[in-house]
Order: sequence, then structure tokens, then C-alpha cells
Amino acid sequence: MTASEHARSGIAGAERILQLAIDSGHADLAPKAAFNLGVLREDRDDLAGAELAYQLAIDSGHADHAPKAAVNLGVLREGRGDLAGAELALQLAIDSGHADMAPMAAVNLGVLREDLDGAERAYQVAIDSGHADQAPKAAVNLGVLREERRDWAGAERAYRLAIDSGHAAMAPMAAVNLAVLCEERGDFAAAELAYEFAIESGHTDLAPKAAVNLGVLREQRGDLAGAQTAYQVVIDTGHADQAPQAAVNLGVLCHGRQDFAGAESAFQLVIDSGHADMAPKAAFNLGVLRQDQGDLDGAERAYQLAIDSGHPLAAPCAREVMMQLRGGDDAAGAADALCASTL
Repeated sequence: MTASEHARSGIAGAERILQLAIDSGHADLAPKAAFNLGVLREDRDDLAGAELAYQLAIDSGHADHAPKAAVNLGVLREGRGDLAGAELALQLAIDSGHADMAPMAAVNLGVLREDLDGAERAYQVAIDSGHADQAPKAAVNLGVLREERRDWAGAERAYRLAIDSGHAAMAPMAAVNLAVLCEERGDFAAAELAYEFAIESGHTDLAPKAAVNLGVLREQRGDLAGAQTAYQVVIDTGHADQAPQAAVNLGVLCHGRQDFAGAESAFQLVIDSGHADMAPKAAFNLGVLRQDQGDLDGAERAYQLAIDSGHPLAAPCAREVMMQLRGGDDAAGAADALCASTL
């Protein structure tokens, strides 16, 4: 027997055992088996069979397994494009009042509904449940929805609910969203506070992202020292994407402040990271930096790195400047403009 045949035999055996439990009519074991059979069939892409199994669990009225099956059935139907059927299944889970499944179903229903008023109502159900995970998630989603509806005050209220929950992931996500919203509305002080909250959360991805955004905001407001501090915070995290972005921004900032050693160090850090997008941009910007200092050989080496990367923006920009350099044209002005276009 081959490995695949053995696996198929094992699955068939598991199905037979689950079917025996279902046929037993046991008050607890039969609904649990029906739910597990639905999961098993989904895993092997027997979606019609999974629907039948989940429906058995739902029809049992079991306090735990029926709502679980209803949530899974709702997600399955949504994936198959049966949105009306998905809504019916999710509503069953909500109506069950299950402590975990009802709020989860309400969040999923909010995402599913194209009717924005209906989506708001669904998210509010999840928020009102006070569920430790689903309520903050619903609050973030509600904030995003209200932004789409240009209900800025309502969006802020929703984001603050998520922030106040202290949820490890949703609170910093809400803080970043709130900060961006405040920036767009011109409330820069509130934006800074929200970014700082996200940074202090220590979230692996959102804290570095917030620090990059805070650095950009501070640069725009003329607080260059504060921007440099924010970028350094990100660099120190070593985040795979945000640290190179912050280092490029720091390099450009240092260049503008005529801190050429600091700029070169920042750009070199990004080049050494090998980041697919940022390293070529850093190489180009390092070329501009060296060119401004009259180090044309060093500039050519940096531009060549950008060219060799094949980056869709940095490579052609570097190639154009190299041609101008070798042709003896006044390349400095062109390089400055191209540098700006890469950021």
C-alpha cells in the first residue's frame, strides 16, 4: 500500500467511526461526531458532505456543538459564494447565545454583510457581548466601516473601544488606525499619542509600523530630532520590513541635515539587510549622497548595486544617473530629483 493509499484508508476509517457515533444518537457524542465529520470532510474538499455533517450537528440543538457547526457552516457557505445561506447559519450561531461562538458569528456576519447598516448592527452585537477577543476585533472592524462611511467621530469611538480593551493585537491595531485617522483630520497631537500607544504595546509588527509612521509625521512637522528617535526605535527592533524602511528614511533625514556619516551608515545598514525593495533604494540614495560629497567612484559603486538589483524603480533611476555621470553631464540635480522619487 502506498502512502497516499494508506492516508485515504485512514480517512475512510475515521469517517466510518464518526458515522457510527452519529448513528448511536448519543446526546453528546453524536453531535460532536457530526461536527468533527464536517471538519474532516472540509479538509478533504468534500464541501457538500461537510455541509450535511454540519447540518446534522446544528439540528441536534446541542448547546456547544450546534453553534460551532453553525459558524463553520457559515464560513464554508461564504467560501462557496452562498452568502444568503452563510448569513442564515451565522445568525443561528448568534441566536444560540453561545459565549464564544455567538460573538465570533457576529463578527463574521459583519464582514459578510454588504448592507452597511446591517454590518454595523452585527459588529455591535459582538461588541455588546464583551467577549475578550471578538469584541475588540468587532470594534476595529466597526471603526474601519465607519471610516468608509465618513463617520469620523463614530470611527474614533469604535477605535477607542478597542484601545481601551487592552487586547494584545486589536488595541495596537486600533491605535494605528486612529493615528492615521487623526493625521488625515489634521489632529497631529492626537495622532502622535495614538502612535506612541501602539509603540508602547510592543506588538511585533504594529509597534515598528507605528514608529515609522511617527517618524514621518514628526519630519513633516519639522521635529527632526524626534523623527530620528522614532526611526532609531524601529531600526533597533530589527523588524524585517519596517527596520529597513526606517533606516532609509533616517538616511535621507541625515543627508538633509548634512550628517553624511550618519546617512551613509543608515543606507549601508539597509543594503546589508538585503531587503528586496528597500536595499536597492538605499543603494541609489547612497549613490546620491556620495555624489553630493564629490566621491564619484563611491557613487558609481552604489549606483551599480541598485542597477544590479533589477529593482523596477531604483535600477532605471541609477542607470540614468550613471549614464549622465559617465557622459560628463551635470548629474547632481537629476540625482536629487530621482532620489526624491524613490521615497
